[in-house]
Amino acid sequence: MANSRITNNKAQLGGRYITDTAAYTGDFDAITAVSAAVAALVSSTITGTLSAVDIPAGVTIFGRFSSITLASGKVMAYNRV
Repeated sequence: MANSRITNNKAQLGGRYITDTAAYTGDFDAITAVSAAVAALVSSTITGTLSAVDIPAGVTIFGRFSSITLASGKVMAYNRV
């Protein structure tokens, strides 16, 4: 293998730590639940109703999200650009 080092550069683009129930807008491409969370999401890449998405602690979901509103829990939303 030419390069055995794998890095995660996701955090280098910044993000937002969300712990309340306010609506947050931005251009996010990953959401990681720091603690189990329930969220309403607006996505241009995921079809279906995303009004009460359960995200277990430690799980990351990927997509292109323009809005995140928590009902409960804590998440880290990573910036796309």
